Amino acid sequence: MIKKLLLPLRSLMRTTTFRVAMAFAGLFAGFAILLLGFLYATTVGRLGLEADRFARQELSELADIWQRQNVDGLNMEVIQRAARASDSLYVLVQPDGKVLSGNIDGAPIDLSQIDKPDPNSALEPARAVSSGFSYERPDLETGKIERRRARGLFLAGPDGFGLFVARDLGPGVQIADQVARVIWMGGAGVLAFALVGGFMAARQAAGRVDELTRTTRAVMAGDLKRRAAVRTIRPGDGDEFDDLTEDLNAMLERIDRLVAAARTTGDSIAHDLRSPLTRLRARLEGAAAKAQSSEELRDAIEDALIQLDGVVATFNAVLRLSRLEAGEGGKLEPLDVSLLLGQLADLFEPVIEEAGLVFTTEIEPELMIMADRSLLAQSISNLLDNAVKYTSEGEVHLSAKRLPANQMAISIKDSGTGIPVDQRDRVLERFVRLDSARSLPGSGIGLSLAVAIAELHGGRLTLADGLPRGETYGLEARLILPLKV
Repeated sequence: MIKKLLLPLRSLMRTTTFRVAMAFAGLFAGFAILLLGFLYATTVGRLGLEADRFARQELSELADIWQRQNVDGLNMEVIQRAARASDSLYVLVQPDGKVLSGNIDGAPIDLSQIDKPDPNSALEPARAVSSGFSYERPDLETGKIERRRARGLFLAGPDGFGLFVARDLGPGVQIADQVARVIWMGGAGVLAFALVGGFMAARQAAGRVDELTRTTRAVMAGDLKRRAAVRTIRPGDGDEFDDLTEDLNAMLERIDRLVAAARTTGDSIAHDLRSPLTRLRARLEGAAAKAQSSEELRDAIEDALIQLDGVVATFNAVLRLSRLEAGEGGKLEPLDVSLLLGQLADLFEPVIEEAGLVFTTEIEPELMIMADRSLLAQSISNLLDNAVKYTSEGEVHLSAKRLPANQMAISIKDSGTGIPVDQRDRVLERFVRLDSARSLPGSGIGLSLAVAIAELHGGRLTLADGLPRGETYGLEARLILPLKV
């Protein structure tokens, strides 16, 4: 049971989020330790050095009196100095450990651990033992007993007596202690908060990762319709997990479309090429059986070659579309779309007027984008060709203009037969041709190729109502592309 409970905890502790939280907690703890070290070095350490310096000076003076006037003279001097001292502390200890004189209760040091000098040796202040200690004394203003800290030196004499001289470290030490206590408590609180916060953040992150993992595993198992849940309403408002989820869903959507296209490509090719191949075979059989001259055979062969060229063109279009959808092909370079559209307009104007249609343009100047010139030209040419093919009378209009959010739109409108609203998404797929279009030449791949080219350029292709035609409307094909930054 305990192992089952520890396994999720161990998994969370291995997450990057938890480790980052612990790293920041460690950095804070290291900073707190450095801050405490600096605080003690600049307060307690400095005060301790000053106290040691004072004690050595006092001890040196008193040791000189001790040597010249024996312990009686030392005792008188200690009594006098202790009486007038405020922050200086003195204690003279007898051989039996009892206090002879001084202004504190005793030497704050274990006398049994002090090496006693030889009775015949001289006093050696350099051998004094340093000691820090706490003691109690009444406050001069309030009279309350307060606990203070001091530091001093103890000197053992050859006659068995001992002298302790110290200096009160003052209120700065209490302040430093309080600050240190606050830092320790704050550091402990931050560390605890980091542990709890790291655990909660790691748990949340692990939950998001688990959700993405379940989604990817479901897709690998064959559920190509599975998508990860996005927790934001508007794109761009979420965290990095939401961005990753949106990108993952977009990738899965693209994979789903590619797989669906791959599944239906064979059937679609067979469906759309069966008729021309059947006609081609029947024509060749008829020519072989009924041709009366070499000219009739030559005409049949030329007609077969034309139909075969159409079949080859279809397969080449499929190959190029497949490469584009796989992210291959296309070199994006700065391109003046206005100039390209002007050239295409000059190229198509005679063809459109020959078909009995009116051709108008409205192109804003200096529309710069990053694009593959040949691919974009092919896409626009396909759209213009479709407009001419499906418009028996009326007008074809080509326009280009800037849009908000650093975008532009290339629009081809016609007054042709149009496409029903409920069929517009469907005709953007591979090899989809409506019944009304099957009598016209084509492979049903032009619009899907335009979609792939638009996506390669970071844009999209949309279909909407075009120019009016009586009570109905023709079609508008609109390429929306990002402008060059």
